[in-house]
Amino acid sequence: MRQTIKARYHDGVLEPLEPLTLADEVEVQVTVETAAAVSAEEILRRAAGVYQGLTTQEITQIEASVFERSHGCITGTP
Repeated sequence: MRQTIKARYHDGVLEPLEPLTLADEVEVQVTVETAAAVSAEEILRRAAGVYQGLTTQEITQIEASVFERSHGCITGTP
C-alpha cells in the first residue's frame, strides 16, 4: 500500500501531519522530499504582486510607513 502524507521533522522524529492507516508496530519505508527552495526570481515576482491594484499614493504611504518603522520613527507617537 502506498500513502503520501505531509510530516514535520522535529527533534529527530518525523511527525505525521495527517492520519495514517497503519497497524501498530508495522515497519514502513520512508522517502523524504523537502519543499523546493524559492528562487530569487520567484521572490521578486511575489513581491511585485503586493502592490497590485494600489494607487501610487497608497504605495507611497505604505513605503513611507515601512521606512519610518525600520528607522525607529513611528508617525503619530510622541
